[in-house]
Amino acid sequence: MAKKPAINKGHKMEEALRNYFLRAGYYVVRGVPFVYEGFDITDIDLWLYGRTSSVSREITIVDIKNKNTPKAIERIFWVQGLKQATRATNAIVATTEGRQAVKDFGRDLGILVLDGHFLEKITKPEEHTSQRLGDEEFTSLIDDYTLGKLDGNWKGRMHLCKSLLSKGLSFDSCNEWLSQANFFAEQSITKPTQRETSIRCMYLLCSFIAIAVDYSLREFSFLDQVERCTLIKDGFTYGAKGSSGMKKVLDVALGLVEQHATDGASISKQVRSNVETQLSSLNTVILGEYFSKNDVAKNLFPVARELEHLAMQRTFSSHSVASVELRGLLSCLLDYWGIDRVMFSEAHKVA
Repeated sequence: MAKKPAINKGHKMEEALRNYFLRAGYYVVRGVPFVYEGFDITDIDLWLYGRTSSVSREITIVDIKNKNTPKAIERIFWVQGLKQATRATNAIVATTEGRQAVKDFGRDLGILVLDGHFLEKITKPEEHTSQRLGDEEFTSLIDDYTLGKLDGNWKGRMHLCKSLLSKGLSFDSCNEWLSQANFFAEQSITKPTQRETSIRCMYLLCSFIAIAVDYSLREFSFLDQVERCTLIKDGFTYGAKGSSGMKKVLDVALGLVEQHATDGASISKQVRSNVETQLSSLNTVILGEYFSKNDVAKNLFPVARELEHLAMQRTFSSHSVASVELRGLLSCLLDYWGIDRVMFSEAHKVA
């Protein structure tokens, strides 16, 4: 086990606020990278997801500054721009600054300001006795696997997966999380010495999947189950653009091949056939049928919170002690990945 990393006061504040929002009923991720054109621009200190009704969802970003000179006015400008870039619903600035003028300025711009008086209340010493791992400790577990970078770049995969949250919740991101969660599920079977860490990573990514599907279902809530099943299957198969969008892209690309390549018509026909064969081989009907069920849809948000809790709880325990709804979700994903449920469960009993 890696040495427990030192936590500076800024990170302690972030953990305290994360615990506060978790207790308030949000789904919370800390340290979400905002990446543009391959460049790491900044980190979103806290990324919050709330399910307010069957048709309403809220994404809130929180910027936290725990310094002697936090320059709160500048942070309000900054987070306003970040809110627009990430298409978040709300934005919050948490600052040790206590002037009323700062709160008034934030209100004028539609930014909630949590001031120093509020932060003092949630960062009392007794509230630091958390049963959760901090983000630094979670990362330390991954770093503890010295071959992690060579063996699939575990840390890089988790960084990528977190960054997708800042791009918006879509089937494109969901499909990437499915692929990455599959990787860690397989690692939990084939790497016994790293089983706990790989399972934790898998749980966290599965919570991302649950949140993304819950977000997408807000538009499908008034459809019947058959229609929802078709749309969900379509999203998992073709991505956010759906089958019609994929067809348009494919038609344009293959049209250029037909015009400019030697024997273009034959090549275009072969490529189209191969693409259609690969897409039809994706067993996304399993996902469509499962996530379209009413009882599954209404429990996705609490299941996502439960998965995140399993990933981050200090004393590790597997999903065997989790809710029926959570175990049902994992069983569906295992079937989609083609991983034997019994073999997977037996491997996890050892962990």
